[in-house]
Amino acid sequence: MTSSPLARPISTLMRPTFIVPAGATLGTVGTRLRENSAGIVPVCDEFELQGVVTENSLARAIGNGAGDLDDVSAAFTAEFLTIPMFETGAEALRRFETAKAGALIVVDDAYRVVGVLRASDLIDPPLHCQRPPMVGGMATPFGVYLTTGSVRAGAKGLALVSTGMVLMIALLVASILGSLGGQQLVDHGMRESWAWNISAVGQLLLFALAFRAMPISGIHAAEHMVVHAIERDEPLVPSVVRRMPRVHPRCGTTLATGATLFLGIASTELIPEQNVRVLLALVVTVLFWRKLGGLVQYWITTRPPADRHVEMAIRSAKELLENQIHARQLSVSWPQRLYNSGMFHVMAGNFLVAGLLSMANGLFNWNLPI
Repeated sequence: MTSSPLARPISTLMRPTFIVPAGATLGTVGTRLRENSAGIVPVCDEFELQGVVTENSLARAIGNGAGDLDDVSAAFTAEFLTIPMFETGAEALRRFETAKAGALIVVDDAYRVVGVLRASDLIDPPLHCQRPPMVGGMATPFGVYLTTGSVRAGAKGLALVSTGMVLMIALLVASILGSLGGQQLVDHGMRESWAWNISAVGQLLLFALAFRAMPISGIHAAEHMVVHAIERDEPLVPSVVRRMPRVHPRCGTTLATGATLFLGIASTELIPEQNVRVLLALVVTVLFWRKLGGLVQYWITTRPPADRHVEMAIRSAKELLENQIHARQLSVSWPQRLYNSGMFHVMAGNFLVAGLLSMANGLFNWNLPI
């Protein structure tokens, strides 16, 4: 990316701003103007920009007798200019020169305020990128996928689908082998309840061993490490990323571990009374799911990544930050966030493998578990 401020996107030059809701008092507006560094505060009705309050418009309101308890409309002015966050500094300079504006309100494609730009921001400011406070990600057999919810980077859709396929295949193989083992125990005279509980534990152990052995566990670790580096605003270089933890508190592994723990205790026949099972499952899950999820991440779903895994994670992270800079919209709907999470792609991979196995069962009378 070029070092000239006039060639950079506005998103790298703008400064943050407070937003005053419609209906606020002038006392609140005055406080926000003092705290803001731009001499201007946007006024929004929910997310829609209605106008601004400037030092001059506030002075006129005070001169007309307005007090600190009066409504913001007393100092409200609709004389302001906006600029999309993806425009360049050169376009901002043109607007400053032609409109004699003191500040520009920076908006995204949905016309939501994301910052403020002053002319002084165009004088060789230090190059920076406002790093997203929260990043999600996923390991795929073909690389690391990262998202902020609104922008994405790294592995593409089919790679996420392949993750679902790989995990489902590993789970099905573990399930088949575990079921065969359980049947063998029953055939040798073991009590069925004990045999199938042992079978269930065996299935989990087989799946854990398979996951740990696959390269995706190293990619998963690299994904966690680079997400930690982004969220801590650390340099994205291998020596630093490698120092980041392999365990991440928002990993889906922790949630899956909690669900497995609850369902395993709630459904076991070793405790005859159902209400006792459910209550015990709830208490144990609440107390231990996070700690146990961290242990599962460390020992099963991640392992020390290879250099190539760290490098691919760093490439994805840099692409994500670049996409963040050039994003046309930083705030998206919840359905879009869910789609960007990659969850639906992984589920599609799960269903694809399950569907193929179901067809094979029907065609060849395999009678395999699905």
